[in-house]
Amino acid sequence: MKRIKNDMKTSKNIIIALFFLSGFFSCNSTGGSVENSTVKESDTTNIPELINFLEDNQLDSIINLDNGLKCLKGIKAVPKDSDDFRRENLDKVYWNHESIIRGDFRGSSFRSARCADLKAPYSDFRAADIRWTIFDGADLRHCNFDQARLFHVHVNYANLSNSTFRGANMFGMEGHFAKLRNCDMTGALMKDSEFVEADFTGSRAVKAKLIRAVLKDSKLDSTDFSFADFTGGGLEGSTFINAKLRHANFQGGHLQGADLRGADLYGCNFFGTEFEGTNLKGAKNIPEEIKGFIDEKGFATGIWQDMKQNTKNK
Repeated sequence: MKRIKNDMKTSKNIIIALFFLSGFFSCNSTGGSVENSTVKESDTTNIPELINFLEDNQLDSIINLDNGLKCLKGIKAVPKDSDDFRRENLDKVYWNHESIIRGDFRGSSFRSARCADLKAPYSDFRAADIRWTIFDGADLRHCNFDQARLFHVHVNYANLSNSTFRGANMFGMEGHFAKLRNCDMTGALMKDSEFVEADFTGSRAVKAKLIRAVLKDSKLDSTDFSFADFTGGGLEGSTFINAKLRHANFQGGHLQGADLRGADLYGCNFFGTEFEGTNLKGAKNIPEEIKGFIDEKGFATGIWQDMKQNTKNK
């Protein structure tokens, strides 16, 4: 009987020891936890193509589909709420301070328009050509910009929260101080875009292309930028707190003063990325090649370069 009690006591001690060991090995030496390989990857299927690659019949299906908006044919000179401007030529319209709530602009040509402080929440801009248009200060919440051309569109100080930009061409788009909370930019082309001090909190941008994008001092907390390409991006001072950045490419990017606390960095490419006072405290799955740059407080400073390549150069 006494022997049985001793065996039970020994087993209990072993279980307790294993519990503490598992907790110890769940964190790496820099304070970043290691997440197991069972984490569900972000969905990369059914990402819409850019409008440049759509056939005429595909465009027709987008423009003619019943979207639930009950709109009447709009008159360009006197726009009103719930107007239907599908396929219309709206180039160079002057709609500053106008109200077109729940408007339908699918397939329209909306280039070089002046729409500062426009009120158009809940509107549908799918497959519209909106190049060079100014929406500074506009209310564009809950809008659908899927597969739209937003080339060099200005949305400075605008509110685009809860809008979708799936497969949109946002090349060179400018949105300083803009609000883009809880948006979906999956598959969007955001190359050379500028969103300084913008708020992307809670947004999703899986496989988005942000090559050379400038997001200085912006908020990207609790976002999903898995498989996104930030090559050469200006991300100084930006926050990625608790962001999902699995397989993201930061090659040649600038993360000086950025905050990645609690971010998931599984499979990220940091080749040539600049770190200076970058906060990685509590980040998950920190790549081995940058752990040497992290101090005891969780801040990284340095530039990782391939050691084999350096050896060859010598």
